[in-house]
Amino acid sequence: MNKKITSAFLAIILIFLILAAIGIYKSAQWQTFGLFSLVSVVWLIGVFILIKKPTWSWFGLLLFLLSWGVFPLMSFIAKYVLSWSADSLLEQIDRKIWAGHILSDFLRYEEYPVFSDLITACYFFFYFLVVGSVIYFTIHRKKLIGIVFFNAIITLYLIGFIGYICLPAAGPAFTISPQVGGGGQLTQSITKMVNDGVTGMDVFPSLHTAISLFIVGYLWQIGLKKISICIFPITLGTVFATIFLRYHYGIDMLCGVLIAIGMLFLSAQWLNNQQKT
Repeated sequence: MNKKITSAFLAIILIFLILAAIGIYKSAQWQTFGLFSLVSVVWLIGVFILIKKPTWSWFGLLLFLLSWGVFPLMSFIAKYVLSWSADSLLEQIDRKIWAGHILSDFLRYEEYPVFSDLITACYFFFYFLVVGSVIYFTIHRKKLIGIVFFNAIITLYLIGFIGYICLPAAGPAFTISPQVGGGGQLTQSITKMVNDGVTGMDVFPSLHTAISLFIVGYLWQIGLKKISICIFPITLGTVFATIFLRYHYGIDMLCGVLIAIGMLFLSAQWLNNQQKT
């Protein structure tokens, strides 16, 4: 793993851990202390590896697990530590872009049960896409394609986490445009599950958008073009779902697209530079 990327990532995770500790203390929900302790131990292991052996082939996987482990702690930060929300700011930006509306105003999933189920399935596919990619590139972790993948995916999470700290927001579904039920059965089940785990601060930028598009583009870059083509339509559905289900503002999605494009340019450079050497 790249030392600069890893150092910055571990630094932002430390900030989250400190804020989460304050939040857990204020909430007195000590049952979460076990998860907090586990994530903290993984963070300490990450720091040790960074100092002693940053080229360890399993390091990328460890950092990825750390990135997912911190998400459940974010709700304590949003509820008990942060004193402001960027929802109003993101809403204002959206209204300036989309002619006085937030982008999700134009879409009402509740009225289209079959279509909503299809799009919700695409939204949920994100988790399978990420986990499947991580498994594949863990198998190839010692090859260039694995090394570049993990550096890129950790960079994406780093950028996302910085956005979450600087502009914490819950999203339209939990502020100005609440979900009111409806849609298909799958939509109702998945949205309930997602809503139960909402953090209140992981909206800007849309990592669903950035990571999904990056993975599809990266698979194309490394020659897995048939797989990339097959999952591209589903990925577009994932991006659309972030707005359709009202989890993100339009600006979140747009920034996610730009971040994915930028990361793909960077990954292409990493691949080319390493191949030349």
